Amino acid sequence: MTAATTAVGTVAETGEGWAVTPAQLETIKAVSATVATGTGLPETLDQIARAAAKISMSQAAAVILRQHELGIGLSVAGSYGLSPKYADHLNATRPLEVGSGPSGLAVERSAAVCVVDFMHDPIARPWRDLAIKEHYRSMLCVPLILSRGRVLGVLNVYRAEPGMWDDHQIAIMSLLADHAAIAIRAAGLLDDTRRQVDGLSLMVRSLRAQAHEHSNRLHAIYGLLTLGRAQEARHLIAEVEEAYHSIYGSVTRRIENSTIAGFLVAESAIARESGIDFILDRRSRIRALPDSLSDLDAITVIGNLVHNAIEAVGPMSRRRRRVSVGMFERPAETVFRVRDWGPGIAADDLMRVFESEYTTKPDHSGIGLALVQHIVTRAGGRIELELPPPGGLTVTVSFPR
Repeated sequence: MTAATTAVGTVAETGEGWAVTPAQLETIKAVSATVATGTGLPETLDQIARAAAKISMSQAAAVILRQHELGIGLSVAGSYGLSPKYADHLNATRPLEVGSGPSGLAVERSAAVCVVDFMHDPIARPWRDLAIKEHYRSMLCVPLILSRGRVLGVLNVYRAEPGMWDDHQIAIMSLLADHAAIAIRAAGLLDDTRRQVDGLSLMVRSLRAQAHEHSNRLHAIYGLLTLGRAQEARHLIAEVEEAYHSIYGSVTRRIENSTIAGFLVAESAIARESGIDFILDRRSRIRALPDSLSDLDAITVIGNLVHNAIEAVGPMSRRRRRVSVGMFERPAETVFRVRDWGPGIAADDLMRVFESEYTTKPDHSGIGLALVQHIVTRAGGRIELELPPPGGLTVTVSFPR
């Protein structure tokens, strides 16, 4: 192993002459094995960070990924022992970019970068004060490299004591990073598949419910005609046509994306069949989705939020059987907002609703909202939850334009 000292510490290249202990090997193998268990990407990222901290005997670790494959933005996507305050600082207050700072240089150079001491390394100055407050004095950044030199991001570990990172430590972390990059790619593909299946399932569910509703009405019309009650049949046909055109016109005037518009029309039919008022906010307007959000991603987000809202108000009294949907284009962001008048959620559980295993329903897996969280995070968006009076839940999802 050879190493070259730079202004930011040590940049290492792969070589020979180092050994992996059985315990370290088992930790590295466990990272690779996560994909075989079908673990989601967020959980996989946290497990990688946990393994990195264990192998390097560090107090904290973070998986920092490129926000877009060809973009320069980097963000903390998984962590272990890293304080939320520090993660927020890296993601919002002092954003990371390829080519800037230790993490950005590791990605740009496809080589490990060390910060020997946050107190003295000039390249780490923008993050120095908070790092010292969090008791981080030294850091190792190892790039996550796939085949053909494609760099997904960087794996960082943080120690409370200043000091050099020797060749052996860098080599072990580089080996872990190689396995981690493959695991991240595989977990990402599995999550993409789940997301696509979920989005298509929501669309099929809506179409099936709409077909069922039309079938019932056709049977009713056929029955009236069979009984010779043509006038009543014509009246029912007129009611159906008026209701459909009223909903269709209300949605399509505001939502120009045909996939989303069709989905909302179908969801309105499902809600109406269940005796639920489905309201599209009159201020809603969507001309085009942000580049980071596909039609299927948008359906997955809206569909899961609307589906949960409809289920939440189902058992409520008639006056609270309402769901409101708002979709807004603002200068800097696109916003989806779903409000229900259901029983709401305990305040202590608000931060848990997007966990993959969290659900308030015994026959549900909770996967849908975890996919929503994944889509929002990947697109650089944010989620806000509110418990409005007199009850219910409001979920607001925002995507940068």
